[in-house]
Amino acid sequence: MTTPKKKKTEEKILKAALSLFVRKGYNGTSVDEITRAAQMTKGALYGHFDSKGSLVLRLIEEFKSRFVQEMIKISERDDLTSIEKIHTILSFNARLALENQPLCVLPTFLTFELKEHVTFETALKQLYSEYKSHLGKVIKQGQKEGAFKKELDPELVALVFLSLHDGVLYQWILNQDLIDGKEFVKTFRIIFFEGLLSTPAEASKK
Repeated sequence: MTTPKKKKTEEKILKAALSLFVRKGYNGTSVDEITRAAQMTKGALYGHFDSKGSLVLRLIEEFKSRFVQEMIKISERDDLTSIEKIHTILSFNARLALENQPLCVLPTFLTFELKEHVTFETALKQLYSEYKSHLGKVIKQGQKEGAFKKELDPELVALVFLSLHDGVLYQWILNQDLIDGKEFVKTFRIIFFEGLLSTPAEASKK
């Protein structure tokens, strides 16, 4: 059973580890640095987590729960059109990125170290597979509604969306002093929809 005190301690450790992983990478971050940032001893850290790797897996699980699964939950309602679902997804992504930027960019940053850590690779692939599958279903719905171009492969569109989304987050981190976040997201939204939406003539062939 997790007590409030234990939960608070774990959250403190995870917050410190997340900040360091995003700034220095997994390989570039030591347990000593995490304990110093969390202001606790190694013994205290290992009392809650088995290893540095278990911290990453826990953060990936947190991203999956707070980001992917919550995004799917609010955008899979039957009363939403495909366009409304995509707008809901984009708005949710933008809001979470503003509220918890480090957690949102962690999966993107970890991909650079995947080949060295098979366990992380498996966890991330499962996470992105769930995300991609949901996006693919939304694209297929849009094609049936005549809203999206029928010649596009839903799976590839989903992958392009994920690629653009991760790239947008990465560039936002690098250039956040120069970029207006809302305008950046708005530009992404316009570019993505311009390539996805069907023309009136295409829509008439529904």
